Amino acid sequence: MHEYIEVKFISETKGRGAFAKKNIKKGTIIDVASVILLTNEDYEKISETDLNNYCYIWEDPKLIPAFKNAITMSISQLMNHSYRPNIKYLYDYENKAIEYSAIKNIVKGDELTINYNGLVKDKSPVWFEVIE
Repeated sequence: MHEYIEVKFISETKGRGAFAKKNIKKGTIIDVASVILLTNEDYEKISETDLNNYCYIWEDPKLIPAFKNAITMSISQLMNHSYRPNIKYLYDYENKAIEYSAIKNIVKGDELTINYNGLVKDKSPVWFEVIE
């Protein structure tokens, strides 16, 4: 059981999503997800599968270029995209983890969303139709 996050089915179009199990204050770290680093060869194998949708670009300057992608096995993987997210994520290269924190106060029951482009205010197009 996760302290802050529960997964619910939203709709056939949107699928599942992550929701706040309780009120969350701005600045609260809601999850720290360890990552599995993928070699470029491994990434190529999954790039045409649904697993590709759950990969992060991992740009750790200390790693050899063979490791450019990562995936987590965390419940946070189920956060949907929004151009008005309430959660941000930061890479922790040293600990090979991704930290998710609230960027505004969140009410119990609200959907938890991140910007898949990485930066909270990045309005670049994503690879699918955005349903807000």
